[in-house]
Amino acid sequence: MLTELDASASSDLPLVDNEPLIEVLNTAKSKSVEISKALEVAAETNADIEKNRETYRDTAWRGAILFFSISGLSLISPMYEYSLSSYMTVFMNALNTAKKDAILLNRLKNIKDMLTRLVYNFTCMGIFKKHKLMYSFQMTTMIMDGNDELNKAELDFFLKGNTSLDAVEAKKPYVWVSEYGWKDMQKLGLLGEVW
Repeated sequence: MLTELDASASSDLPLVDNEPLIEVLNTAKSKSVEISKALEVAAETNADIEKNRETYRDTAWRGAILFFSISGLSLISPMYEYSLSSYMTVFMNALNTAKKDAILLNRLKNIKDMLTRLVYNFTCMGIFKKHKLMYSFQMTTMIMDGNDELNKAELDFFLKGNTSLDAVEAKKPYVWVSEYGWKDMQKLGLLGEVW
């Protein structure tokens, strides 16, 4: 760095002959080049981290869906309370017992499958038999929704039927078809191709 005495003495010199100033500028330039290289390396590292994180996102998403599928059981009965620590035990067990594979995507698929199986078994061990089918349905629909495979209009119809208050214009073809059944059939026809 230039001292005040050097600065005042060298201020009378032309800029091209000012050695201390040129030395400071060269040092600043080399530092700037070092910083630019470090920023490029940091950007590459950040891109690699983001790419690796995206690889694991699908498995983490499944884990979150499964956790919320069991935590939602408390709405059925207050005795169905599951803690995050008990879920993490199941999660770690799935990581340890899932089939190993040298290909990362295969390994992650194995972890997802094992986690789904272990969470289902763990949950069914602690709920009444009459709630197991309902939990299976809930878990399946949540997984399908998480994978963007769930047709929400069809699910809504399956759960509620035709909730419209409007009367059906078409006449019932058979006496044995109930009014509600015929109304549901008319709505089902409007949902499009189901299968």
